[in-house]
Amino acid sequence: MAKVLVVYGHPAPGKSLANRTILETLKEKCPDIEILKLSEEGFAPHVEEDQKKLVNADVIVFQFPIFWYSYPALTKLWVEETFAHGFAYGSTGTALKGKKLIISCTTGSPTEAYVPGGPNGHYLKDFFYNFQQLAALCSMEYLEPVYSHGCAYIPGVMPESVKDRVIAACKAHGEKLAGVLKSL
Repeated sequence: MAKVLVVYGHPAPGKSLANRTILETLKEKCPDIEILKLSEEGFAPHVEEDQKKLVNADVIVFQFPIFWYSYPALTKLWVEETFAHGFAYGSTGTALKGKKLIISCTTGSPTEAYVPGGPNGHYLKDFFYNFQQLAALCSMEYLEPVYSHGCAYIPGVMPESVKDRVIAACKAHGEKLAGVLKSL
């Protein structure tokens, strides 16, 4: 299997049943992956250290919940700092050239919220153009995203049946992502 770096961008991972379940499943199926938890760095990315991790990876997975149609601010800041000119792009920025990029994310809203005419007006994939452009600018290969809808669970507010459904959906998500990674 290729060397995989999962950049986990949930700003409050202790509150995320969905993303935690995906990562646990993924780690169980692919124990050799490296997971970089951005919440442990906060808003002070370890740029040089993280750039070395990026250089050593063949595949980079961004794992996060959708916040306002994109990745959370913590992840965006990390990309802005780490995917720097001269490193990731520009005439001398070739460190990520040829690496594969996979977006793996969750939404709290159900599938029907992400359709033309629905509350969000578009399919979720329509909001991923920024990731496609990021990959193109950095000469990376953008692979098909893996995502799951309806992953919201609020303890004490929602019934246990919702929790069970979210866990099952996110285990399936993690298994699907693991299958993709094993095929590379």
